[in-house]
Amino acid sequence: MTENGVDWRFIQQQVGHESDSSSAIYTHVSDDFMNTSLHKALAPAFAGVR
Repeated sequence: MTENGVDWRFIQQQVGHESDSSSAIYTHVSDDFMNTSLHKALAPAFAGVR
């Protein structure tokens, strides 16, 4: 669900968790999704760096 863009809070509510840490234990994404998300998040910090 996470990889398909479903809101994290919706998923958390559906599984009945109140804490992010308890939900994170059961949340798994593919390596490709994780690497792509990390690249998108860090790209602005490395813009113009060679």
